[in-house]
Amino acid sequence: MNDQPWMKSPVTREALEQAMRDDKLVLFYQPKVSLLSGDVIGAEALVRWTNGSNEVLSPDEFLPLVQSSGLLHDLTVQLLDQLVDASRTLRTADRPAGRPPTHALPLVEDQSGNSLSLSINVAPDDLASHIISNRIEQLLKAGTIVPTDLQIEITESAVMGNVDRVYDDLLRLKQMGIRILMDDFGTGHSSIDRLSQLPFDALKLDQGVVKRMGTSRQNLDVVRSAISMARELGMTSVAEGIESAAVYNFLIAHGCEEGQGYFLGRPMSLSEFMDFVAIEHDFEGSQIGRVHQASLNLLRFRKTLVDAAFCSRVGDGIALQSVADPGLQTEVARSRLGLWYFGIGQRLLDYEVFRQIEAPLRLVHASGIAFLQQLDDRSSTVDQDQALAGIDQQIDRLISLLHALERQILVDAPATASATATADKHPGH
Repeated sequence: MNDQPWMKSPVTREALEQAMRDDKLVLFYQPKVSLLSGDVIGAEALVRWTNGSNEVLSPDEFLPLVQSSGLLHDLTVQLLDQLVDASRTLRTADRPAGRPPTHALPLVEDQSGNSLSLSINVAPDDLASHIISNRIEQLLKAGTIVPTDLQIEITESAVMGNVDRVYDDLLRLKQMGIRILMDDFGTGHSSIDRLSQLPFDALKLDQGVVKRMGTSRQNLDVVRSAISMARELGMTSVAEGIESAAVYNFLIAHGCEEGQGYFLGRPMSLSEFMDFVAIEHDFEGSQIGRVHQASLNLLRFRKTLVDAAFCSRVGDGIALQSVADPGLQTEVARSRLGLWYFGIGQRLLDYEVFRQIEAPLRLVHASGIAFLQQLDDRSSTVDQDQALAGIDQQIDRLISLLHALERQILVDAPATASATATADKHPGH
């Protein structure tokens, strides 16, 4: 099907209501791919108005009327139910032989769940009215879905203009285990303070910023910084608008975790999406960017220890509580570096140098926890300096191993690292 303005006259409320009754407003699915593995991991659901022929009406043609006519809540519930039906259908979909798709961050999987997560964009009014959370809670309690089946997206501009109205419902969804994605990041006016307070699991980089990377150094730096910021905040980075191999490979190299765009797959009907996930794709996937980020994580870990030591010496009355007590994860597997190493990083077990990382990683983490305890115990500065020197040696060893792993991945990379284009490359919603 092709998005085109097949309706000759302006859309009326009557026509819209009739289309909703006749189930003419349907969801199309744009594939999402893990840039770390090349797996298809799910899709974003996008509403389209079909006319029963080989044509659809894009949302720009009718969504303004949906919002102004007071039909948004009804449509939201209708589409959410459609999304749930699609998720249940996908559980039986054929998949290529091999390992199931791996998401960027560890997910709490249920054996009855679907390994393909479907996301849908919602409006602030949908959240403020609790329509979304009430319906999802019902579905979860009934066992119709599990949390990993669905994801909720809300645009940056929408959430930042309605923080007080939507916060409680976002938090409620988060507590249910539903992943929350900030859509179109880079178009609004988010502050780091606001981002750190909101319960988002992922930042979706706006497709306009991603598309302009090739012609604007500033946009390229924005994307690179957004990926790093997402990691610092413990969020997944997702890029929209991927329309070329050059953009795709840049995002992989810089550790972006998920992506979507016409280079990977256009929005398609559910049956087309089922066919899409049933075949083997040769999308390139690499963890080379994440290995580099692991080195940065180690340096950040060391800086955390140094900051805590400095603030401890100048006096507790001066030190910020968050610096004097940085709240490091006691379990190495839950640390920033551990989430990667003991998560999707395990796909690199074939590399001997990767296997060599585990022992010093555990040692560095344990030494860091012990160093913070030394600060609490008011040990001598000499003892603290000796402990920090030992940690430095361990970190140097780890970074050396990570650099060796990075080189090995680079050596093994295909001569032409490009994803296979499976769709036309025209911009689309």
